[in-house]
Amino acid sequence: MEAETRLVNAVLDTIIPPAADGTRPGAGSLDLGESLREASGPFWTGTLEGLQALDEEARQSGGSDFAELPLPERSDLLARSQESHPGLLSSLVFQTYSAYYRHPQVLEALGLEARPPFPKGFEVEDGDLSLLDPVRQREPFYRKTD
Repeated sequence: MEAETRLVNAVLDTIIPPAADGTRPGAGSLDLGESLREASGPFWTGTLEGLQALDEEARQSGGSDFAELPLPERSDLLARSQESHPGLLSSLVFQTYSAYYRHPQVLEALGLEARPPFPKGFEVEDGDLSLLDPVRQREPFYRKTD
């Protein structure tokens, strides 16, 4: 499990590396692997197999595992994985960005409060629900199905 976590974090840090000036953490340093596992559901097994294939390819080409490679080599290897594992990178990038930009550390690094936007953030005015009366009184314009 430790080797799996190390591999996943290295891939995440390749997708979103830490800012050079230290203002934003890399995705791997936030331990987003569990969030990705939950978001992937039953597809996590296939994702993990693809990542492990990357790790094996890194060992065959350079002698060290994926996590030990410098960032440019990890990026190249990840980009080349599109041929052998189509869909892996696009899915992983989407899930990584989704988890990364809702993490409290990232929100704070971006100058945002790490909290839900509501109820503190936005005032919602009470509306005049009587404005919906004409819609409620209208005959249905759709066909009912069984």
